[in-house]
Amino acid sequence: MNIYLIRHSDAEKASVSKKDSERKLTAEGEQKIKTAAEGWKNLIPQFSHIISSPFSRALQTAEIIASVFKFPGNIIIDKRLISGNKTEEFIDASNEILGQEMAFVGHEPDFSEHLSQLISNSGVHVDFKKGMIAKISFNGRVKMGKGVLEFLIPVKAYK
Repeated sequence: MNIYLIRHSDAEKASVSKKDSERKLTAEGEQKIKTAAEGWKNLIPQFSHIISSPFSRALQTAEIIASVFKFPGNIIIDKRLISGNKTEEFIDASNEILGQEMAFVGHEPDFSEHLSQLISNSGVHVDFKKGMIAKISFNGRVKMGKGVLEFLIPVKAYK
């Protein structure tokens, strides 16, 4: 099983006039993730599932990825991808859905923490930038410390 952690692309700045959950991607953020997703097609034939945080910027990112990949299914919205959730909750979501190539679109600082705990028992520091993708492979179900990091690609690799 392979899981892909994808951080949402560049979004509007936080403001007091808009809830954090309603912040949308900027035009530049939309273009960056579209360009990156086009590049990912050279590495990933298709996703079996795309799972997104319900926050606007993550869902927009997931929709762009689905469009680029001509994803035939529906995007699954899961509240366990909102910032502040534990890696154990992420693992539960992964193992409930069960797919071969699962893309999860979410936020920091969670994805750095999830990546670290999924691939190491002693911790790894990762600066998970906007639009970045990480591929983690598992022999069977997703388990803490049992994943193998196959790649970690920043969005700027696809200009």
